[in-house]
Amino acid sequence: MTISRGLTGLLSGLVLTFLIVATAPARILPGLLPEHIMLQGVTGTLWHGRASGTLVAIEGGWLQLGASEWKLGVVSLLLFTPALELESQWGRQTFRARVTLRSEQDIDLENVDLLVDAGLLRQYIPVALVGDITAQFDQLKIRQGGLQSAEGRVVWQGAGWVSPQGPRPLGSYAVDIKSSAEDIVSGEVITLAGDLQVAGGLQLQQNVYDIDMTLQGKALEEPQLRQALQLVAVPVGEGFRMKLEGEL
Repeated sequence: MTISRGLTGLLSGLVLTFLIVATAPARILPGLLPEHIMLQGVTGTLWHGRASGTLVAIEGGWLQLGASEWKLGVVSLLLFTPALELESQWGRQTFRARVTLRSEQDIDLENVDLLVDAGLLRQYIPVALVGDITAQFDQLKIRQGGLQSAEGRVVWQGAGWVSPQGPRPLGSYAVDIKSSAEDIVSGEVITLAGDLQVAGGLQLQQNVYDIDMTLQGKALEEPQLRQALQLVAVPVGEGFRMKLEGEL
């Protein structure tokens, strides 16, 4: 009888805990997230809610993801590893992923699908860029705030740059990204089409990046583009070599 009452009490406690978590207001979620993720205008419940604004800290500021909706696995929250099905949209920009928060600096992302405007690259490249950048990743693992592993592809479709005379097309490009056992994330750059042929690769290890690419083609006949590229690349024959190293 004592054992039966004990089991009944345990089950009642678990059910009560489940109900409390499942019906908790969504406004408590921002307090559970890492400091580099910010939610605004939160409504709904903890397990299924919405935010009018979602921002993620990046180098030099905040990336606006727009309105978002999430579904939180209640069991994952009870296990202290919150897992969310997350969707967000800001204009044409979209983001979808399954996000597991293992700690403030350890995050897993799965089934990532992202669309952003190439204009976001303006803070890294001294040229105003146009086109759509899409990314699909089977998985991304962030450990201690840095990218540890990734498997997927990034495509820059309808790439171009803005000259004083207006937009100028460049082409379309892809980067196939994979990881090695040594926690090195590497990518191979492929030219899909266009007047600017780009080839080479990139590598990231413990937040230290190494980019080595060659640029050739008819697009480089534009003097203003050549002048801009000379800020980040070295002329080699009729083309350029872009060799960049640094830390994120």
